[in-house]
Amino acid sequence: MAPLSILPGRIRFESQYLIGKPHICRYLKESIVNYLGGLKEVTANHKTGRILVRFDERQIDRQTLTQHINQIVKEGMEKAANSWRFSAEEKNSKPPVSRHALHALTDVVAHAILPMPLNALIPMAIKAAMGR
Repeated sequence: MAPLSILPGRIRFESQYLIGKPHICRYLKESIVNYLGGLKEVTANHKTGRILVRFDERQIDRQTLTQHINQIVKEGMEKAANSWRFSAEEKNSKPPVSRHALHALTDVVAHAILPMPLNALIPMAIKAAMGR
């Protein structure tokens, strides 16, 4: 992740990974403030994927700041991936892709085997029973 704009005491980054992930943005803001001294302001926008950091150049240099932000974004990505895997294993659930494949397979089998009115009603009843 390279800086988009650099001004004295102000640097802006952009990461496509942050888009749509407010929890990673919060993690970034909390972690960077605790990790480094000399920061005046840190904002991370999950809608644009941009990070704005205002800092005191006498206390921290841009290269160190860039390295720490890259490290924290990677940590956030890993934590998010690990927590998803853990929650999926904990709930004994399957990833969303396989659920969609199961629904498609159910629809295909129902349309092939059942007579005309039932081939549409049975898959809907199954989905309703599963709560989807």
